Amino acid sequence: MLFQNVTASTISGAFVVGMVLVLLESIRHLLVKRLNLNEAQGEWLLAAMHVTLIPMMLLSGLLIDKFDLKAVLMLGSLVTAVAVVGLAVSETRLHLLCSVLILGAGGACLSTSSSVLMLYAFYPDHAGASQNLGNVFFALGALVSPTIAQRLLERLTFRRALSLLAAVCLLPALFALLTTHEAFGPPRDRAADLGIIFRHPMFWLVTIVFLFYGPIEATVGTWAERYLNNLGFEPRRGNQVIAGFWLAFLAARLLAAFLERSWLTSDTAQGWFIIVLALGSAVALGNVVGARKGPSAALGLILVGAFFGPIFPTLVGILFDYFKYERGTAFGAMFALGSVGNLFLPPLVGWYARRSTPQRAMRIPMILAMALALAAFVMVPYVPIVKPD
Repeated sequence: MLFQNVTASTISGAFVVGMVLVLLESIRHLLVKRLNLNEAQGEWLLAAMHVTLIPMMLLSGLLIDKFDLKAVLMLGSLVTAVAVVGLAVSETRLHLLCSVLILGAGGACLSTSSSVLMLYAFYPDHAGASQNLGNVFFALGALVSPTIAQRLLERLTFRRALSLLAAVCLLPALFALLTTHEAFGPPRDRAADLGIIFRHPMFWLVTIVFLFYGPIEATVGTWAERYLNNLGFEPRRGNQVIAGFWLAFLAARLLAAFLERSWLTSDTAQGWFIIVLALGSAVALGNVVGARKGPSAALGLILVGAFFGPIFPTLVGILFDYFKYERGTAFGAMFALGSVGNLFLPPLVGWYARRSTPQRAMRIPMILAMALALAAFVMVPYVPIVKPD
């Protein structure tokens, strides 16, 4: 029997994207050992995947709007599964690099299609609420996949463990195959127009906000453990604080989904919500920078997670409300252009941390959070502007 909605396809797609983003890091040490790579080459593999995501996000968005959302989701699922199998059987560096690039391409297709599908899977009349709820599954995939991969690798051979993970990557395609085509959204009555997106100031304002968002998430996620170690946290206690950060991150998205469905229903209200969240993140990061005792540092990081979690999904919800016929392209273009900040700012934080301390390096994401709030403040007056037809 065919499914009448796309909830299973959306949830599984989002989960697999989260898994893809952390899988290579989880097994990097094994790949380095199997192919006699050095650490620098292992890091280049991660960089290659993330660089591949940037153009492929735009391309996958264009494919969604020009051809078919269901087809792009299934393609992303199949390509991702093939890439994971490729990682399992790679015996040369070239084969491994090709598998990594294919993994980035498949992950991009799944990410864009899952994000667009969230509106049909959860709250069709509330894009922001749908994005906040759906993005919980992105985060869940990223959080639990390293543990799952470790348990599989402890019990199975490398190839068998990755083959099982490849089977998980096929779930979105399987659910999509069993879902009616009508569930993937109404038929389009016009072709997507990239020019409409680039000519509209709202797209560029949203992209600028995202430009500041990405480096903050990457920096805090990367340096939180070293920051806690620098303050004298024992590994077990530090892991508990980081777990608290991510739990607050997820819980805040669930709460935001409720708020944006019940009270913060307008794009203007959600724009102001982003401003409040960004300012709260800046204050919490300021507490992280100035913390002298363990409890203060732990509370600061957990509050950063709580304030920061809903910003990205709410921003995407505003974007989707504006570009009804170009959602895939708008999302892919925003991600591709906004990700430029991730190429430069996190390395800058690392350079500063090595010259001073991880605690002082947190000043950079604090400044970025204030810049994000300012960019959102500039964006809000444009929200009531007539949207593209």
